[in-house]
Amino acid sequence: MSPAGGGGPQRTGHAVVLGAGIGGLCAARALAGCFERVTVVERDAFPTGPAVRRGVPQGAHVHSLTAAGAEALDGIFPGFVTELVDGGGTFAGALDELEIVFFGSRLRQVPLGQVLQVSRPFLEDRLRERVGALRRVTLREGVEAVEPLSADGVRVRGVRLSRPGRPDSSEEVEADLVLDAMGRAGRGAAWLRSLGYRPPREQRLRVDVAYASRRYLVPPGALGEAKGVLIGATPARPRGLVLTQQEGEAWVLSLYGFGKADQPPGGEQEFLDFADEMLSADARTALRAAEPITGISAFRYPDSIRRDFHRLRRLPDGLISIGDALCSLNPIYGAGMTVAALEARALQECLVDGAADLPRRFYRKAARVVRLPWLFSTMADRSMPQVPGTRPVVVGLLGKAFGATMRAAAADSEVAGSVWNAVSLSGSPAGLARPRVLASVARHW
Repeated sequence: MSPAGGGGPQRTGHAVVLGAGIGGLCAARALAGCFERVTVVERDAFPTGPAVRRGVPQGAHVHSLTAAGAEALDGIFPGFVTELVDGGGTFAGALDELEIVFFGSRLRQVPLGQVLQVSRPFLEDRLRERVGALRRVTLREGVEAVEPLSADGVRVRGVRLSRPGRPDSSEEVEADLVLDAMGRAGRGAAWLRSLGYRPPREQRLRVDVAYASRRYLVPPGALGEAKGVLIGATPARPRGLVLTQQEGEAWVLSLYGFGKADQPPGGEQEFLDFADEMLSADARTALRAAEPITGISAFRYPDSIRRDFHRLRRLPDGLISIGDALCSLNPIYGAGMTVAALEARALQECLVDGAADLPRRFYRKAARVVRLPWLFSTMADRSMPQVPGTRPVVVGLLGKAFGATMRAAAADSEVAGSVWNAVSLSGSPAGLARPRVLASVARHW
């Protein structure tokens, strides 16, 4: 791939994307603008229509796109957000149509941006449809990556594929770029070692959080004007929940808890009892009158991971990791899909300048994308004494800081807006350091 004189990148060559999740599909669209052929490889069989698939165990749980994520996604797929809303997705005002309780304080309600609330299967199905319609893209299902191909140890020239459980089905696929979007297992990092390169430094934070989710049909108006309720965990009560409207009248209730003692139960009555401890009386009544449309799905998230590819001095040409293979964030903060879309946009911007030193340029840009969400999520996790390895003095200090900030956000619309901008990646966390905001927080310390 090489830049065309004055007319942007010239399409040439073949790119292979390993993984057809949100990150992989967004990256495939970015690559289709610069490569003659793009092949997306997925181990799962694709469902017919929106459905949770085996390779996305978190697919049944709550998902949302902040304004920043929706904007990035719409930039990659023009008109896509409108298509999602027309198909039943729900736009909710971030602080005026969502009831948000952080660290025991309900954020002051004020109009500020929107959140796009859709189920993961619905979003992924529409993305797959968009990507599959691209003339230069081929989707292959039921095939997995085995190892990268390299002739000289300097450049990856393709990937070996096979059907799961069928070693006799091995095939070599030549490619100018192999993109690892296979999730947090991070095969791209392991492949660097097999190719003779140093793997990236890996940051891990053990969080030991568990989820349980179920979808319901909730009649219009049963929860008043609210389109969602978010109740975060506190050090004294390491449990939380998210109840949000998704497509049409379908709502999802996701419960979570830190540590084995507070993980949500799988029994129907116990599931509702767990939610009752946090919901208002009106919400409890509406939920118990709602019609369940799925069973209860469980999911455990052991640790957050960040791999610092951007710090490596040597990288092979032709191999890039993206999405959760680069940074996997605790899902309770709802940043995963937004970060995936922002990383794909970063890749798209890098491709404009051609293939020269592409992995290094992308990793540096992606590091700027994940830096703040990683910082916020790990600081919030370290404020929970149930998170293994946290130091009591750190837990106490962070707990006081978060508590004071959220009490200020409950009373002060400017602080509430600054908190939301930081959490949703819609603005700089520097807004929390403005003198007026700091003064308000100090008054609530």
